[in-house]
Amino acid sequence: MKHLVLGSLCLFLTACGSDNDSSSTEPPAPTTALVSFSISDAPVDFAESVNVTYSSITLKSDGDNEDDDSGLTIPILDENGNPTTITINLLDYQNGDEKLIISDTEIAIGEYSNLILNTSGCPQNQNGSTDSCWVEDDEGIKPLKTPSNKLKLGAFSVSSEAVQAYTIEFNLRSSLVETAGGASYNLKPHGVRVVDSESVGSIAGMVDVNLLNVGENCATVYEDNTDHGKVVYLYAGTIAEGDIMGDEFDPDTAQEPIADNVVMPFASDTLVYNDELELAMYTYHFAHLPPNTYTVAFSCSAVGDDSVEYNEITIADPAEQVHQVVVAEAQDVIQNFTETF
Repeated sequence: MKHLVLGSLCLFLTACGSDNDSSSTEPPAPTTALVSFSISDAPVDFAESVNVTYSSITLKSDGDNEDDDSGLTIPILDENGNPTTITINLLDYQNGDEKLIISDTEIAIGEYSNLILNTSGCPQNQNGSTDSCWVEDDEGIKPLKTPSNKLKLGAFSVSSEAVQAYTIEFNLRSSLVETAGGASYNLKPHGVRVVDSESVGSIAGMVDVNLLNVGENCATVYEDNTDHGKVVYLYAGTIAEGDIMGDEFDPDTAQEPIADNVVMPFASDTLVYNDELELAMYTYHFAHLPPNTYTVAFSCSAVGDDSVEYNEITIADPAEQVHQVVVAEAQDVIQNFTETF
């Protein structure tokens, strides 16, 4: 009888031990995530359309050659799941609108040294074809070049979250450049950002019509009368004492040296006259902004601000038209510019 009791007790303890072992077993950590990519744009004031054909996205890891076909290439797929290309007019996707190009693709979690947006058929010189990539301005249709049909956008990471969505945001006032005396355009990676679609916010507002002509140089008229110089500039963080809010420039290609205290804009936006509102007004809009403190400043005299050289434009103009704005995750902030007395 004692043997029977002891045997039963051993069975009971063994069963308990098995339960403890199974309860302490944790599921393996995920090694991949589902990732989507969309295209969006911040407006540009000198083009009627900016059309680009895309084929895929390549993620480079450390050790991959930046100039060959190594790395993970994710093709754009048609409705049947076959690799294809897609042509997008960037001006169709502004003020927070975006175009999904790659949906729920399984990607290994980790750090990538470069994200490359691959274009297709973009001309490589001013006389190239306008079949796949082109800009339409007030003079007609012109070739649009991308460097080697690759826009290299820098380091990128995929986290352990199961589903992630990213937006590739073009700031065309920074990335689109006239070339060959205005006969063609270049689309550069400068001014193109990859942001987490789920956490970004925005800053938008109106500009008092009385501010359009009260600054130091607001009466300046550009030679072709298409650049009216009414621009809101956005800077990441606060502007330190002694620093200068810079206009659009590219530090990698500017011909003139730029002082260390000139702060490069995060983005800029020309005013739009919005007559669809109850009270017609001039408005601006910055979308897809990561959570941060920002400085916004209006200039009525930003005539001739190109995306390469620092033009020493007065910002803010009028001088008091500058504000600090905090954007929290997924928050839309209103910041108006109004005349002060």
